[in-house]
Amino acid sequence: MRRTVIAVVTTCLLVVSACSSGGSSTSTQATPNEADVVAWMDKVCGAVGGTVKSLSDEPPIDMSDPSKLQAGMSEWLGTKVTAVDKSIADLKSLENGPHPKSKELAVAAEDGMGQIKTLLADTKSKLDASTDVNQVVAAFTEMASKAGELEKAGADVQKKFDETGLGGAAAKAANCKELQTSPPTT
Repeated sequence: MRRTVIAVVTTCLLVVSACSSGGSSTSTQATPNEADVVAWMDKVCGAVGGTVKSLSDEPPIDMSDPSKLQAGMSEWLGTKVTAVDKSIADLKSLENGPHPKSKELAVAAEDGMGQIKTLLADTKSKLDASTDVNQVVAAFTEMASKAGELEKAGADVQKKFDETGLGGAAAKAANCKELQTSPPTT
């Protein structure tokens, strides 16, 4: 079950991150320089990639002791929330990029990451309030059941990316390529 939940969350992050990699730039330039747009998109993908990499590890848990299981999962989720916070802050600093749609796309990526943060933080809160193993399992089951919502958030960001026509720039950005080729970790 634990591996399935982690795989679902990581896959959702990959969807959101691939989409937000398109989170191109906003600037007042009428014709943005392609190299600047590619560099900006690389930074956006790098910001999202930090969270994707963070979620790729497995939590250090002790399945033999319910209290250690709960504490280990809670600590693991806390580090993931911190990683998402960093990604959101990094994306916020990229709102003013070299493309007219920079802010729109960066904000869309921030919103997608915000949804991931909410899911992780809510699960952590439920874990912290759990009084038995069944509640711990229920918290993770609920988190897994919300994977569809994250996929929709990723699709919404992807739609914004596609509408800008910046696929070529994303294809040239190293961090964006890495996000698209990163397999989900179980």
